[in-house]
Amino acid sequence: MSNSIERTREALLEEGVILCIRLDSAAGVVEGCRAALSGGLRVLELTLTTPGALDAMRLLSQDPTALVGAGTVLSADDVKAVANAGGRFVLSPVFDPEVIDTAHTLGLLAIPGTATPTEILAAHRYGAKLVKVFPSGALGGPAYLRAVRGPLPDVPLIPTSGPTSENLHEYFAAGARAVGVGAEVITRGFTLGGVESAAARVRAAVRKARNSSH
Repeated sequence: MSNSIERTREALLEEGVILCIRLDSAAGVVEGCRAALSGGLRVLELTLTTPGALDAMRLLSQDPTALVGAGTVLSADDVKAVANAGGRFVLSPVFDPEVIDTAHTLGLLAIPGTATPTEILAAHRYGAKLVKVFPSGALGGPAYLRAVRGPLPDVPLIPTSGPTSENLHEYFAAGARAVGVGAEVITRGFTLGGVESAAARVRAAVRKARNSSH
């Protein structure tokens, strides 16, 4: 099982960006995700608060170009449902050991959410292979990330709820291993063309940010 987790982790870090899909209707979710794939965003996080998220995951996980998982995963039962739907990773807004344990047992990458240095270190020590910083924008953005990475340089951090195509270069410069984006790409009232062009804009920004940091 650990091999599948490591492969998922490597693929996610290689992409460098997770697209969070949080919508209030099931209509068009799969089509919107496919438009994001066309724009170059391969890592799709379908939040379990989105109606029909698991059904969409079942369809999208058949696409070999997509790396599909779930967000807002709050319980062991949530993890099991994601595994059954073909998801390969689970993100949480919080650090819950039971979620990590269940994910690891089922071969899924678990990315717990943390806000404080105490939570970041606790999640890392517990065995999380990537740690989400949430909500990174409200916590202080790249400056906050840089500050916590000072004493915790070895914890691989993924800031979410803050990065956009405009500022993600600052997050990478502050030490993010990958970033999470969301409403900039896909939100209520989206059009497929709008999603694809926004996805392409984010993909180009990640490429540019990584090239300049090397």
